[in-house]
Amino acid sequence: MLSQQQSGPQRGEPLAEGVAKDFSLMIDGAESALGLSEVMVPVPQRGNQSWRLLLITLLSCFAASGAALGAFFWLINLPPTANCDNPASVTTDRAQLFCAQVAAESGELPDVLTALDLAGSWTTGHPLYYEVQPLVEQWSWVVLKAAEQELRNNGSMEQAQALVSHIPVESPVFATAQETMQTWQGEWEQGEAIMAKAQTALKQKDWATASQQVLALGELKNSHWREAQVQALSRQIRLERRAQELLSEAVATAVPGGSDRLGAALRTASQIDESTYTRQQVQPYLDRWSDLLLKLGQDKWYASELDTAIALGRSAALNPSRAKVAQELIWISQARQMAQKSLTTWRTSPDQLVTLYQAMLLANRLPADSPYYPQAQSSVMSWRNHMGELARLQTAQAIGQVRTKATLKSAIGQAAQVPLGHPRRVQAQTLVAHWRQEIERIEDRPQLVKAHELANAKTFESLQEAIQTASGIALHRALRSEAQSWIYIWTSEIQVMEDRPLLNRARSLAQRGQLSQAIVEASGIKPGRALYGEARGAIAGWQGEIAAAEQARLRAIERAAARQAEALTPEEAAPAEETPAEASLENAATSPLEEGLPMAPAPVNSDLRWPQSPLPDRIDTVPGAAAPAEAGVPGLPRSPQPLSAPAAEPTPVDIAPAPLPAAIPPPVLVAPSAPPPQPLELVPDPAAAPAREPQAKQPVAPVISAQPQPEYLARAPIGASQAANPNTDVLFAGALYAGH
Repeated sequence: MLSQQQSGPQRGEPLAEGVAKDFSLMIDGAESALGLSEVMVPVPQRGNQSWRLLLITLLSCFAASGAALGAFFWLINLPPTANCDNPASVTTDRAQLFCAQVAAESGELPDVLTALDLAGSWTTGHPLYYEVQPLVEQWSWVVLKAAEQELRNNGSMEQAQALVSHIPVESPVFATAQETMQTWQGEWEQGEAIMAKAQTALKQKDWATASQQVLALGELKNSHWREAQVQALSRQIRLERRAQELLSEAVATAVPGGSDRLGAALRTASQIDESTYTRQQVQPYLDRWSDLLLKLGQDKWYASELDTAIALGRSAALNPSRAKVAQELIWISQARQMAQKSLTTWRTSPDQLVTLYQAMLLANRLPADSPYYPQAQSSVMSWRNHMGELARLQTAQAIGQVRTKATLKSAIGQAAQVPLGHPRRVQAQTLVAHWRQEIERIEDRPQLVKAHELANAKTFESLQEAIQTASGIALHRALRSEAQSWIYIWTSEIQVMEDRPLLNRARSLAQRGQLSQAIVEASGIKPGRALYGEARGAIAGWQGEIAAAEQARLRAIERAAARQAEALTPEEAAPAEETPAEASLENAATSPLEEGLPMAPAPVNSDLRWPQSPLPDRIDTVPGAAAPAEAGVPGLPRSPQPLSAPAAEPTPVDIAPAPLPAAIPPPVLVAPSAPPPQPLELVPDPAAAPAREPQAKQPVAPVISAQPQPEYLARAPIGASQAANPNTDVLFAGALYAGH
């Protein structure tokens, strides 16, 4: 039982602190008693209790409002986005659907198929089944269109069937997809049958049947067969026909045989497309032609015709089945070319060692099963021996570069050790010959230098001594050719010293107007002399001046004759009858000279008076002294002294030639060969002319020509009988002069 003990104020007394300090709770049977203040919480005062209740109420309201607001936002917001990049976080079906939908929005076919497979696996009892049905229908259409595009573009029925199989049975598009697939399958089988028939026709070269199948494919509804396969079959027909033409051309080219024709046949046949049936037919031809070229290339390799061997190997490489062997032939030929390149120069160099080493490396590339492996290994062993002797020659060449007699002899001894029959033997002998010539140059150079020192004085005696000194270099010596060149130069200088005064005197005579004497003086320079060309040039110039003067004189005579003819009375100018021979002679007299005067003007028609006396033995058109005897033609009698023309006035004669009668020309007259006459003085002294000899109004002289002359002209000279002297010596001033 509880008992209370009051040890404080009594009932009715106020409690200062709310609870008596001496109030205690007694428990019966207990050894101790607890105070009530320790058991019961003190009752707060009335004012503090109201504030606490208000605070608790407000806190409860705030908590309920927050919970309601959170629930509202949770209801109106989307579920949290799943991390599709982390498969471990995608655990729920909704998360999987969300990730599949996000992936399908990209439009990639694999993502659409994945989403469709996920949604199609859910049955009607799944919570999300009805939610995903619109997506399943949308994705099914995408897959069906992809299958149609695959069939149209790539022509793969298997791939199209695989795509359609992803459409689930519950999809609204499933029935349409199956019906479409059956239609495709029927057209596909029909198209394959047409293509099979076309391929059979192509194998048999039945171009007409193959072309009919192209038309049959064009009637199908499927765009793959109607468009793509029609183009493919048309292209295949063209390739097959072109391949057959190339095969026929290649066979026709190779039939005559020969490496060039076989190579051309291979190049033609290699143009056949690999996808054609003709390629299978042409392969035996390619193998046979390639084997022939490879055999011929090996023979060319043995004959060291390496460029030809390489060309044959490249032609054979056009056949893929022989490309490996052809490349091996090319390698071994190129290696031998490199080895031969080290022998092209007679001097040795480090490059030759490098080239030889590269040739060995290239030959070692041939495998052991190559048909050219034995030749390659034999060449490598020979080239190793070459390298040893090449090193010996390089040592000798290094010694010979010192350019002393002792070192050159040592180099000769080193190079002479190359044995006979070695491929480097020729190169060694060439170096030995070169070094021996160097020794000869060292021995003979002082003698040639001494000759140069003598020739520097530029006198006649010094040049003679220089020539004698240089002539001391014996034949077949290294400096003999150089010495001969200097001897020629010094001899020319001596000739110039001897002939220069003669040419200077000739030029002095020419300056004084004595051109003939100048020509005679310059003609003293004989052919082969140093100044002969210069003298001939001067003579040609003086002869041109003489010819120009003679032409001017003849033109003056023609003008005088023309004026005299105009001054005659009509009776005197009446033309007298003339014989054909006289007209021909006058025409010949007025024609330009063939050799002496090439630029003479055309003859002028005028009346000249000619003597009717017989033709004299000598006609001088220009009065002067008698011509020297040397001017005559050898073998003919010497001409008599010139005859004086009669003093009587000759009868005028019309010099215009009459029309020549048609006559058979006589045989060609060939003038006898004669040595060139001595130069004549073409302008004689007027005082030497006879007093009673008249001047000729028109130069008339028969021209000795090798051309056929009219018969009457050859038989009827003017005023002469048939027994006239045929050896009449005719001299025409200006036509005969020195040098002609």
